[in-house]
Amino acid sequence: MLSNRSDFWFSGQQLRPAALTFLPFLVWGLLQVLLYIKFGVQVPRDAQARFIPYAQEIVQHFQYEPGLNIRYASYATLMAAFLKAGLPFGFLIGFQVLLSGLALYLVQRMVAAFTNSRLCAAVAALLVASSQDMHQWNFYMLTESVFTSSLIFCLATLVLIKNRVYLWFSLPLWLFTCFVRPNGFIIVAAAAVYFFTSFYMKATAAQRRLFWIGVGATGIVLLLVINQLLGPFTLVETYARGEVIYGTYYSPLTPPGSSFFYRITPPDTLQMPPTQAPALQKLFLFFWHNPVYSLKLALAKGFTFLIFAKPHFSKLHNFLIIATVYPCYLLTVMALRRRKNLPITLTLLSVIGLQTVMVMFTVEDWDCRFTAPILPFVFMLGAMGIKSIWGEKLPHWDSITTNGNKL
Repeated sequence: MLSNRSDFWFSGQQLRPAALTFLPFLVWGLLQVLLYIKFGVQVPRDAQARFIPYAQEIVQHFQYEPGLNIRYASYATLMAAFLKAGLPFGFLIGFQVLLSGLALYLVQRMVAAFTNSRLCAAVAALLVASSQDMHQWNFYMLTESVFTSSLIFCLATLVLIKNRVYLWFSLPLWLFTCFVRPNGFIIVAAAAVYFFTSFYMKATAAQRRLFWIGVGATGIVLLLVINQLLGPFTLVETYARGEVIYGTYYSPLTPPGSSFFYRITPPDTLQMPPTQAPALQKLFLFFWHNPVYSLKLALAKGFTFLIFAKPHFSKLHNFLIIATVYPCYLLTVMALRRRKNLPITLTLLSVIGLQTVMVMFTVEDWDCRFTAPILPFVFMLGAMGIKSIWGEKLPHWDSITTNGNKL
């Protein structure tokens, strides 16, 4: 009788980790079915006007357009592969869904590696798996789904591959990610943060000086890259309209006058830079001549982006955002104060921060699709915060390692 009870207890102990591992994938699968029923295969105007013609040009002539469209070359190439194979767009949507499933698995693996906790890994994976704001883009022929998955894949190669020689084999993935969207470079900047913080803490004073020289040189290169990326965009012109959320200058749904979430009325004294000036020079001149308005507009965009909840969302939607995203923000702050896993924490924060800066310089979107790529990183930081605060109170079966060796 005692033996049977012991066997039952042992089976229960084994069942918990298995349930924590597979529950997020069950939730993810159910959500994909529901979203497919709701959305089907969405081919929005951006896809019709930009991605499909671009992909057809690649298929027919293997020609990549210069200018703005080259910044979407990876997604257009992916679409071209399906067109070349004669497959309908539904197969591309299915591929995006599969990529999001693999990304979910890697989120769970990474958090488990960061925290040595099954519960923390399950929390992060469940939050990712159940996020409609992320996964609805799997069913749109837009870059957000592939971009989100690619960011996670790159981070996984960075932190899960221990042999740095093998990391070189992931360079095509990094290059692909950089050209999915114009802001694809943020993952390279995040990798620089990871390597810098990892080595800086162990470096001598002389090595640290060299690091700072490297940071300065990298910053200059980054500014040159940003200048090229922003070239085709009419950013300063949108500043003159005072848009916080894109399209609100024209939309009849926008409340009249100034509204912090939608649009800020520009001052009558607004000064515009020369139209032919380089992108960064135009930005600098606009900020120089209109400092108060520029700061107000940038902060409004950043706040609207990070707060995520919007007046035009349903009450349930906003409640779910407040119940899931905001606690992760708080947990991130608390984890930072404890300075555990600092290189990883700063790397995740750099992805969020750089995406936020990009929105502050450009514009937020009505449907928050620019937020989708940062949500996995927010949820991972939240799970790491749980570990740093309550790690000692987690049950003994939660640990993934025994005597320091990976199971």
